[in-house]
Amino acid sequence: MNNKAKAVIFVLLLFIPTYLAVAAYVTSQSSSIEDSRSVVKMSILDPDGSLYTYAPEAENASEDEIRAAEAEIAFLTSINKNAQEQTAMPDAIADAETFTVTYEGFNRSSVYTYYFTDDPDAAFFRDPEDNIYKITSEDASAFLCKDYAACLYNGSEYPVLTVGDATVIPQSLDWRYQLFNGTYRPMETETTDETHNYRMNARLSMSFNLEPDVIDITVYDGDSVIYKDNYANLSQVSITEQKQLRFHIEAKWYEVDGKEGQGEAVYDFMATVNAPASFYLNVNTITNGEFCMITVKDKPEDEEITFVSEPDLGFTPVFVEDGDYYRALVPVNCERPSGVYTFTLSCDGVTQELVLNVEDKTYASSDYNISSTIVGATRTEATLASFEEIMRPVAQSLSVAADHLFEGTFTQGVTDDVAKWLTGGYGRWRLINGSETNKYQHMGVDYLASVGSEVSAVNNGVVIYVGETDYSGTTVVIEHGLGLKSWYCHLSESAVQLGDTVKKGDVIAYSGESGFCDGGTVHVGLSVFDVAVCPYTYWENEIVFNNP
Repeated sequence: MNNKAKAVIFVLLLFIPTYLAVAAYVTSQSSSIEDSRSVVKMSILDPDGSLYTYAPEAENASEDEIRAAEAEIAFLTSINKNAQEQTAMPDAIADAETFTVTYEGFNRSSVYTYYFTDDPDAAFFRDPEDNIYKITSEDASAFLCKDYAACLYNGSEYPVLTVGDATVIPQSLDWRYQLFNGTYRPMETETTDETHNYRMNARLSMSFNLEPDVIDITVYDGDSVIYKDNYANLSQVSITEQKQLRFHIEAKWYEVDGKEGQGEAVYDFMATVNAPASFYLNVNTITNGEFCMITVKDKPEDEEITFVSEPDLGFTPVFVEDGDYYRALVPVNCERPSGVYTFTLSCDGVTQELVLNVEDKTYASSDYNISSTIVGATRTEATLASFEEIMRPVAQSLSVAADHLFEGTFTQGVTDDVAKWLTGGYGRWRLINGSETNKYQHMGVDYLASVGSEVSAVNNGVVIYVGETDYSGTTVVIEHGLGLKSWYCHLSESAVQLGDTVKKGDVIAYSGESGFCDGGTVHVGLSVFDVAVCPYTYWENEIVFNNP
């Protein structure tokens, strides 16, 4: 053979790999995407939304992973080949659980929908052209035993232990669920070798989504065993202060009739246990129109307090961190009936009842004679609605987010000479120009004052509103903490700005005749959030604090 012929052969040999690659590509394009040799990736989306992906050519895939992926692809594509075409989908199957399988080739993909129940004789699929096929019983039986078919069985819901808001990861969990043929299949579950730390309430409350048949608990305080028994008696453990405890739990779920899952688990974990929250009323008796204070000791920072009143107060207390405690003021609207009110409070698994006696108070009526021109300009449906729109958010706000600012008794907010001229008290019914059909209940105290008289803060606080409305005139609102607010209306001008910190007795404004009033007037009111309360008690008596 001459040199020229050898050179030609050599060149041809160099191109053989390219020819083979091209041939393989052409073959893959002409073959069906459902042929396992043409599938480079297969994804199965189960009815619960879990996704299983099989990709033999995935980067960094191990040999075992490659073989497993190839086997699953071959299995699913064989189901398609063995199935028999049908004229329609049975009505009973159309609502069955569906699996969406996507087969991907080099540059193509096909999506199939598989319909399965736990009956292998009733399994179908729909191909991309909307053709219906019945899957053989043998293939369906094999599918129903796969990991990705677990969601079809109730028993595949494995036990989950919850402590507080956390899910406890077990050290070991052997779980098996019952298949359609009565056999049990083991299920992979998450376990840990670490001892995690959780937080618990003082009652050591915990819960399983699946109640164990047997649960044994050992609790350690340091090296000492403080409890070793079943869960039913765990509430006998008394925790009076915050502790770090260690738990060892063994739980079993037996194979019995009617159960579709069985297994056993071991949990070892640490838990920071809170001291139990306790609740206190500062007074046992008030008059309607006044307020009481609830103090909470040992409230965990991230735990909510629930409050229910019987009879209903129409008010939900807001608990504010105040030093070492949490506190809330609870007003009893002057329109609420007298009687015994039972407060049920719960926090972090602890529930306690407090009893408040509310005594009745009768509020008198009197005529309020005022110019009809002033009434028409300042107290109409429109001006009242505008006042409500502006002031309701102010009343419901909590600008002092922690601690109370007020101390001692409250002042009347006016000088001694002005205080003598109280013209309208808290709760009094006012008949505008003697009209029974045009009356309202006055929710503050009005003083007759010449324009320009000093108006002072009734206690320490922060200015949260300075502005004007048609109804209240020039207005200043101060928050004193715990939602307690004082209101100053009908002013001529303010002497403070939004955000100013004031002390009891500081001049904050000057009296005027703005808004719904007749002549020089100062209105001073007190409220717990948006519930107006009577200030008289607090002129003479300090608000009582419980610091247990």
